[in-house]
Amino acid sequence: MLWSPIGLRYHLAILLTLGTIILLTYANSFTTGFALDNKFIILEDPRLRDANRPNVNLIFSQDYWWPKAVSGLYRPLTTLSYLVNYAVLGNKDHVAGYHWINFFLHWANAGLVYFMVLVLMDKLWPAFFTAALFATHPVATESVTNIIGRADLFSTFFVLAGFLLYVKSTTSTGWRKVPWLLALTVSTTVGVFCKESAVVVLGVMGLYDFTYRMQRKHPNWLANFIANFWGFATKGYVALVPPFVALGYVRSQVFEKLRPPELPWVDNPLAIPGTDFWTQRITAIKVIGRYFWLLVWPQTLSCDYSYNEIPLVNWQFSHWEDWKAIIALVAVITVLLVAIRNYHRNKAVFFFVMFFFGTFLPTANILKIIGSIMAERFMYTPSIGFAGCVMIAVYAICRRFIPRLDVSTWAQKIWLQVVARSALSLIVIAYGARAFVRNFDWQDDERLWSQAVLVCPDSFKTHKSLAFALYEKDPSPENKELDRIIEEGEKALAVTDKTQIVLLHLGAYYRMKGDALAQRAPDGSRIPTALSMPWYQKSADALARAVPLDREFNEDNHRKELKRGRKPEQIQDIGNHEIYWNLGLSYMRLAQYQNALDAYLYMRHLAPTNPDSYLSIASVYLSSGHAEEAVNALLQALLLDSSRVEALRLLVDVYRQIDKEGCAVVFAQGQPRLNADCALVRDNICAAYYGLTQVFLETKQYALAVQTKQNALQNYHCSPEPFNQLIPDAPANSNLKK
Repeated sequence: MLWSPIGLRYHLAILLTLGTIILLTYANSFTTGFALDNKFIILEDPRLRDANRPNVNLIFSQDYWWPKAVSGLYRPLTTLSYLVNYAVLGNKDHVAGYHWINFFLHWANAGLVYFMVLVLMDKLWPAFFTAALFATHPVATESVTNIIGRADLFSTFFVLAGFLLYVKSTTSTGWRKVPWLLALTVSTTVGVFCKESAVVVLGVMGLYDFTYRMQRKHPNWLANFIANFWGFATKGYVALVPPFVALGYVRSQVFEKLRPPELPWVDNPLAIPGTDFWTQRITAIKVIGRYFWLLVWPQTLSCDYSYNEIPLVNWQFSHWEDWKAIIALVAVITVLLVAIRNYHRNKAVFFFVMFFFGTFLPTANILKIIGSIMAERFMYTPSIGFAGCVMIAVYAICRRFIPRLDVSTWAQKIWLQVVARSALSLIVIAYGARAFVRNFDWQDDERLWSQAVLVCPDSFKTHKSLAFALYEKDPSPENKELDRIIEEGEKALAVTDKTQIVLLHLGAYYRMKGDALAQRAPDGSRIPTALSMPWYQKSADALARAVPLDREFNEDNHRKELKRGRKPEQIQDIGNHEIYWNLGLSYMRLAQYQNALDAYLYMRHLAPTNPDSYLSIASVYLSSGHAEEAVNALLQALLLDSSRVEALRLLVDVYRQIDKEGCAVVFAQGQPRLNADCALVRDNICAAYYGLTQVFLETKQYALAVQTKQNALQNYHCSPEPFNQLIPDAPANSNLKK
């Protein structure tokens, strides 16, 4: 038995009570929207649109953040759960279905915490209150209310389930252990493919063995330790070998084919180039102190703590921020000493403290610098250890003061239970109320980032993201909050001007301001005025400052690829093509057509399959009076996406000017279309195909270059000589798709 017999009805009653508490705490979360990164991970992930084999294959062969970025995160089963929500259950952009799954997962985790504490302490009420404290703590909102916090929910579920399965296996002997260990293998396999941090199940198992199962096998402590853990490993830990090996192998296969992951230092200042090891670690300890305070007093919560909300520690200790690291270090050492002191006195204290640190270690930036310096979701699993410590502390305080009452021993026992349970109930209510209020912040990006700006005013991302949230509400120059958008963007820039995204957004906002001050022509176009021109220039200047940062990002990626053993001809240039698209627009407003063309050409270099690149190039030629040059770019846009109505309309207008024979455009059912039988159109199409082939070769999209050549030769019977000079030995029957 894992705990003393209590009765099924008591377990069910407690689980239902926990479910009720969680439902009350998160009752207002079911209407919160796709705030923060939910838009990218769910709404903008094309893999989730249909539950078919190609999409499932993409989920298992691409990064978690595909197609937006390469983050180094691999969580295919979590992404698969979003697919189930989106396509199988038909939730799509309706949030309730996503939140219900998160609710049930959080409820299940609270139930597993209850059973875990029963294993550790064999006491019903301490187990219940630990689970209730965990279930209602406000830091959990970033994992429960935030839909994509589901990865944390899954990871915690399989860590706790794996722990209970392992403990059950220790109560069995011989072949009766095998089913439990097999279940542990399956559980952990699912867990690590939901979120990598589920590997901490090994640490939790080891902590349990060290705390509760050590035996005296040898007089020498080291030999005794080795003897014990060799037995634990051969009789239990071996079950974790298959999932760990599988995760390592699959990750290596997936990321070997992708470009190096991004680790932006603006998200984690510990990754700033040149930061030394000890500065990184003492700053990470300062962050731990901030987590401690957040757990104890979760009054101010934020979805972001990016640069420069938590400054690097200056070893001269000239500011209060630096001394926080020393205070945090003292706090960490004190907590660890308390845990060690209680190893023999109160093993539950030792277990809960070490559970906190052990499950926090993968995201603590102590062993390895990760993608974020601090995030409340990182506390989801460790908060179980904190909840256990709070429960024990409340009972300990009551045991210290209740004996001072002038009542009988029997009455003291009653008072102890009444006071302790009442105090814990009040804490649960307080936590639940704060979490309930916090849920409102997740309603949309504007509310979420407005709160984040108040809590973390020194973070560039809080200001940048609030500005973008206000912009998204109305992306037109008529946006009534445009001045506030610009103000927030400039606050972000004041924190750091070394990141492309801030300059990109601010450049776009400046152009919007210029458009708001420009005159409107009868056809709807904007005519620059003396008031608008300075804003257009500010826009171009801001965007131009983003260019060297973007090129530096590309060079850094190139160095990483070479270090991985890639050949130069295999490395494609990367960057943010929106910088160059916006820069081109601003130059167009300033009538600086050559600068605009240069920007659009580099946009095409970064995004050679994006029709907007070619439409933008055509717009320069049309505005500068070079209609014939525009034809090539417009045709290329149509060859990439035949549904681009704007490209076809412009082509029809151009051909009316340059088609002397009048055969280029024909009408079918009143709609214009290009006449491929016309010599002019056919020659232009072949030239467009030739240009596309060149672009794909220059951007190292070799398969697309081959396919483009074949389309030109097979579909339009273009002359093969020019194409053969580009690709002399292209396969004759490639089955690559366009």
